[in-house]
Amino acid sequence: MRFDLTKGKWEVEETPYEYRRKWLGGRGYNSEVLYNEVGPDVDPFSPNNLAMLGVGPLSGTFGPSTGRVTVTAKSPLTGGFGDSNMGGHWGAELKFAGYEQIILKGKAPKPSYIWIDDDKIEIRDASHIWGKFPRDADRIIKEELGDKDIHIVTIGPAGENLVRFACTFNDCYRAAGRTGHGAVIGSKNIKAIAVRGTGGVKIADPEKFYQITSDWRKTMRTDPMAQGLYAYGSLVLIMPCNYEMGWFPWKNLKYGYHPDARNISGEVWAKKHLKGKEGCFSCAIVCGIHSEIRDGKYAGEYTGGPEYEACVPTGPRVGIIDSNECLHGAVLTNNYGMDAIEAGASISWAMECWEKGYLTAKDTGGLELNWGDAEVVDKLLRMMAYREGFGDILAEGPTIAAKKLGVGEDCLVSTRGMSLPGDDPRGLGFGYGLSFAVGTRGGCDHLRSLCCLELSGYLYPGLNEKIVGTEACSKPLVTDGKAKMVWWEEHHKAFVDCLQVCCFNTHWSYGCRNEHLIPMLNAVTGLDFTEEECLTIGERIYNLERAYWSRQLSGKNDDVVPRRFTHEPMPENPAASSGKVLPIDEMLPDYYKLRQYEPETGFPGDKRLRELGLAYVAEELKPYREKYIAREKQKKAKKKDKE
Repeated sequence: MRFDLTKGKWEVEETPYEYRRKWLGGRGYNSEVLYNEVGPDVDPFSPNNLAMLGVGPLSGTFGPSTGRVTVTAKSPLTGGFGDSNMGGHWGAELKFAGYEQIILKGKAPKPSYIWIDDDKIEIRDASHIWGKFPRDADRIIKEELGDKDIHIVTIGPAGENLVRFACTFNDCYRAAGRTGHGAVIGSKNIKAIAVRGTGGVKIADPEKFYQITSDWRKTMRTDPMAQGLYAYGSLVLIMPCNYEMGWFPWKNLKYGYHPDARNISGEVWAKKHLKGKEGCFSCAIVCGIHSEIRDGKYAGEYTGGPEYEACVPTGPRVGIIDSNECLHGAVLTNNYGMDAIEAGASISWAMECWEKGYLTAKDTGGLELNWGDAEVVDKLLRMMAYREGFGDILAEGPTIAAKKLGVGEDCLVSTRGMSLPGDDPRGLGFGYGLSFAVGTRGGCDHLRSLCCLELSGYLYPGLNEKIVGTEACSKPLVTDGKAKMVWWEEHHKAFVDCLQVCCFNTHWSYGCRNEHLIPMLNAVTGLDFTEEECLTIGERIYNLERAYWSRQLSGKNDDVVPRRFTHEPMPENPAASSGKVLPIDEMLPDYYKLRQYEPETGFPGDKRLRELGLAYVAEELKPYREKYIAREKQKKAKKKDKE
């Protein structure tokens, strides 16, 4: 469904079979449309940028966690390809209403929300909910429409104020956090998209589909990773990441260990903060938690989550280890509608700059940015959300802030303009480090390679041997097989994102593998997809996203990780990471060969693009390749002249 918000009109388009077979759904649809309709010269906040929400062929079925949604736009944070993914129930509801993709273009003349009631569509006034927190906007819309069971996508004040890392929520707390598409939606004067669907999902062979999914669900009952996620959510990571592996993100990822990390562990959290549990649509794991603060000055606060990546950014990343303060920070980022990772990264970058003397009270409006100062963190989160004072600079994200202020480039923990999550590859794994460097949205975390074959692959005997050709790659801090591991995981993750299946089933846990997914897909569609075809679809998508960056003249020059990881050995600690650095240069050449990237530019290779059915992309990249080479030569000449 395409909306022209400027004109207040919309139209429903049928999707041809050939297109569906080539791009499959969800992420595939969104990436194809963004590449072909939003060029390199489009400003992310221009009405000509698109904001898209896509679901897939398994959405709304009894498959594994099939409520996922991919949200895509040209990123205001990085200026390049941007997408994110969220759980909840909204994606299934959209499918029940009869749609697989929403495309927003233009700008509504006033704050508005979209109401989709099966085939009845309205663009409604949202002036009364503009400025509201996502959960309050959700409640008001449900009251207004008289149905508490509808599902709603919302943005918060940060999206309305064009904070470059504003995110998108559904069901109040399920966030598509990264790349800033909440700000793109806000720039279009859209506050929310409410959906009620009363239809179903047509399944070609329902008996076969039910049998496959039922058998798979039985295996998940004893899956070790699924059991850990059910017990503690993703906070189950805290204990091993600190005490065993040493990648606990302390103080802007300068360190990988803290003796008191157990204070925010899943085990402690379950006793101190757990209010309840909630699964996304058709979830067999149920990792979602709701948390509350029961004592102290924040007593009575509650929120959905937090996930690991919503707990650590305004906790250990900024020098805070108290669980009440960590949870309070998650409450604020959810209320304001900000990506917790980028918000915490902005503050931790500023705190390191303060520590090194790059910033003074004159720069910060009188604030002293000392590590662990929870009151300062509280103030800065609000100042960022409403673009007040020094918060207006931090609302740009740390990469842009460093350029504007002319300081702190050595304190950045980012790639292609987006900050990395709380995952230090000096301890987590060298495959993760490689995936951070080459991911197609910058600062990539679990929504690109999700290189868990080196984290949990050992729990599934023979899996690494089958996929990579060696079990040696199951050891995190080795380079053996990591290029092929990342290459395969990137294809597979793109395929899974087309289906809109939760990656906790397919990549963290490997309880749901291709021998389950592809028969499910064929039973739903009545088609004859093979594993080779599905992975080729993933490869096609990945190359198209890479080509989006190539048009921005981003290639080999940006396939890097923060210098901290490659040149600063992990400080001494009792875990496995002590003294480690990331040997990225040992892995990149093999990765380029597998990808068939051009060695000089890092652009997708002409031959492989054509083999993937992307001949038009190969032709389009030719002038950009020449511009890239000329620019790099000019850079080298200037550097030589300075020397």
